[in-house]
Amino acid sequence: MKHQPSPNRRKFFQLGAAILSGSALGLSSRTSRRSTNRPGRGQGRARPINLDEFNMPGNASLPGIGGEGNWPDMDKYRDTEQVPGMCQLCSTVCGIVGHVKQGRLIKIEGNPKDPNSRGKLCARGQAGLNHLYHPERLLYPLKRVGQRGEGKWKRITWDQALDEIAARMKAIRESGHPENFAFHQGRQRSKDALKRFLNAFGTSTQLSHRALCSGNRRAANLAYLWESDWDLNDVEHSKYILNFGSNAFEAHQGHVPFANRIQNGRFRNGAKMVTFDVRLSNTAGNSDEWFAPFPGTDGAIALAMSHAILAAGKHDADFLDQWTTSSVDELKQHLANSTPEWAEQVSGVPAADIRRIALEFAAAAPAATTMCNRGSSAHLNGFYNDRAIQLLNAVVGSVGKKGGWCWSPWGGLDPNVKTPAMPPGAKTWSVLEDPPEYPLANVWRRMRVGEVVYLYLLQGRAQLEAYMTYNLDSPLTWPEESVTKEVLCNEELIKFHVCINPFYNETAHYADIVLPWTTYLERWDLDARGSYNLRPYVGLRTPMVEPLGESRDVRDFFPELARRIGGGMEDWYQEDVREYMEKWAANVPENPETGKQGLDRLLDEGAWEDTSREPFYEPFLADLSGEELRDTETDAETGIITRDGVGIGILMDGKPVRGFKTPSRKFEIRSLFISQTGLNQDTTELIKRSSLSKTRPRPEEHHGHDYPIDEMPIWFQPIEHEEIEDDHLIMTSFKWNVHNHGRTMNLKWLAEIVHSNPAWLNPQTAERFGVGDGDWVELTAYFSRMLESTSPHLKSDHYEQDAQGRLIAGRLRVPIVTMPGIHPRAIAMSNSCGHWQYTSVAQGKKKAEPAASRLVGSDGQTYRDPDWEDNMWWEDRSEGDPQRWEPNTGNGWNQNQILPIAPDPVTGQQAFHSTVVAIRKIT
Repeated sequence: MKHQPSPNRRKFFQLGAAILSGSALGLSSRTSRRSTNRPGRGQGRARPINLDEFNMPGNASLPGIGGEGNWPDMDKYRDTEQVPGMCQLCSTVCGIVGHVKQGRLIKIEGNPKDPNSRGKLCARGQAGLNHLYHPERLLYPLKRVGQRGEGKWKRITWDQALDEIAARMKAIRESGHPENFAFHQGRQRSKDALKRFLNAFGTSTQLSHRALCSGNRRAANLAYLWESDWDLNDVEHSKYILNFGSNAFEAHQGHVPFANRIQNGRFRNGAKMVTFDVRLSNTAGNSDEWFAPFPGTDGAIALAMSHAILAAGKHDADFLDQWTTSSVDELKQHLANSTPEWAEQVSGVPAADIRRIALEFAAAAPAATTMCNRGSSAHLNGFYNDRAIQLLNAVVGSVGKKGGWCWSPWGGLDPNVKTPAMPPGAKTWSVLEDPPEYPLANVWRRMRVGEVVYLYLLQGRAQLEAYMTYNLDSPLTWPEESVTKEVLCNEELIKFHVCINPFYNETAHYADIVLPWTTYLERWDLDARGSYNLRPYVGLRTPMVEPLGESRDVRDFFPELARRIGGGMEDWYQEDVREYMEKWAANVPENPETGKQGLDRLLDEGAWEDTSREPFYEPFLADLSGEELRDTETDAETGIITRDGVGIGILMDGKPVRGFKTPSRKFEIRSLFISQTGLNQDTTELIKRSSLSKTRPRPEEHHGHDYPIDEMPIWFQPIEHEEIEDDHLIMTSFKWNVHNHGRTMNLKWLAEIVHSNPAWLNPQTAERFGVGDGDWVELTAYFSRMLESTSPHLKSDHYEQDAQGRLIAGRLRVPIVTMPGIHPRAIAMSNSCGHWQYTSVAQGKKKAEPAASRLVGSDGQTYRDPDWEDNMWWEDRSEGDPQRWEPNTGNGWNQNQILPIAPDPVTGQQAFHSTVVAIRKIT
């Protein structure tokens, strides 16, 4: 399917993207300079807000009947204190500035001094006020008094909470099995604080959500590059952007910085953007051309494009022959059968368009780049999809070039800033942290395979004496919701559960103790994201206001917990938070205009970028110095330069250069490492030649768990897609521009925009099934037939079988909405909806249930919000009756009720977009 948006439609999406990025807001204010002499934590609490004296932020008096005539109040932002910080309502961590007046935060806007986000801020960032001053925010520690999951609580003191937690953890540590304490994080940006605590305790059972997010894309990058798991497409300087399944304008990890540079590349540099996506996202709608391929066939299209470029002689022969591990002739032979006609058969995209776009892409090179994300990677064949897509950049020679496919070895902070000394790394092993069935999950980086954690506990493969969750909402966001709930309720499998969160969310509901965590507007961090300027930077997150209630950050209470546990843990906490931050930021140089340096400079500006560094273009061509070449040896056959067996560079045309930081010192189209790793072969010598010491061969615990990985980019189709039945569809998932998976539906400004998520069906498909807009259907989701064969360890007794012997993962009843912008064999639902905890706003209710004891940890009287109580127009009054349900009301449905646990066997990334479902109309 092909779609070319009309000029008017393109203008509509461009305007929408501008509004969401903050560039069209047109807001201004007269403010005072930000003072750096603000009190640190512990020097006084914010007094309760008197609503009669001061309108609560996020609770504006609106014009209209009974409204104020002075709206907007032009003096509202006069004489405010400007406090820089960094947003954390998604993973992009844009720089922000908070406007503080009378000790209260009254507005958030983008920080123009942040080199990545450049002063732009999306709707989520604007809604931070809802996050900070939410009436149902958790402000006091809670202890369970009923059955786990029953929802009965009492308020306790911090001393009581820390004493009980410390007693449990001390016993675990002294038992000699510290790995039986697991720390499970969702989105986290205080990496140093977590690492310090866990290393000091002695456990490496640190679990994450990465496999639910980006494992395949990262592994595909690492297979080619080794030194970086994140491509930073230089779209601002590009002439052609080839997008496979990336919704950069709404849901990309680089969101605002990336979207801003895409539009700059298109409107200032004349770049063309072509998108392949099963669904008409805002990014697809804003493209010059959009194609809807059959789900999961992105890799086939990409291989066919490489074939077409090679066949036409439009490839970069010099780069392929000199700088990759596959010659032109080898690559031609490998791709001989990957023709555009073959790709058309599996994808539905016309061969003529595949060939045309491929040659356009090659003609624009080297200022041409691919981009991809979960649309291509969150499949059972996602690793190979992304390997095939990224191959295109090597074929046209745009790797590392200006306007091309770039990367950075600095995934975060500038290496000039150093954390104070850390404890030695823990040496424990846990099947939960390092499942042996997924060969590429943890060899380069600790990506982990989060979606199997609860299943492995249920299967008895591990047991946890203590489980600490942090900014995590796994009951909502993990596949197979029923398994997650069952395990979290089981006190034999998880003996003790501590939840750290600013809100009582679904994870907190299944905890034993809940600790009130500060919001990102009340805590300290140095932070940065992969920089689209291709040079590292440093940003500061700092308390804009004093923490509300008794909320505390881990930087504040981890030292106290360490002292209670004892046994040397306390030795790693010798300074208070402010002193620690000053040491960490000490190497930020002086600004000659202000005379400020280190933490003082960051408190003044919010971010620092070392502009003396050149952008990270073509790093493989960097000359090696005489010092670097001292005591080295050069292999006569390969040209690889080593010192004591460790790779330094490569001799290229008689010149010693850095090369790529891979075993071959080249861009690894053919990767011996991944094929040997899959078969548990010894890769020690390959790793040494890369010089990346953090890469490790698979450990002894992985032996016997071999999985073949092709050393070349290939593509295959999962059997359930290849043999899909006529009355079955493939389910896909997506994020809205105003939401972050599971963590923003509590914010009223965002929930009002999107709070419901009926399933999308193509009108042709709807007609075939005899349904229309507003009709309800029952979806039946099946466990993967492919995984039944490749990953039998995932099969569990909890699956029901249908009459044909197919394993049923779950059933869900939802209304549908017809959308031409979706492939006829797909059905789409957004995530983020369907909360049954996480505040009344997230549940689509005007008020909490009267008996909700979770509210004993909140202060709903001080922070009451009549606006939400009076004006929540989307509350669902149908009481679950589909006949009475009104469209666009309620809190939506959790897609993960039916999505099965489905890790890609190579990396373990959850295949959110591969599930086959049956559909039945409810009458």
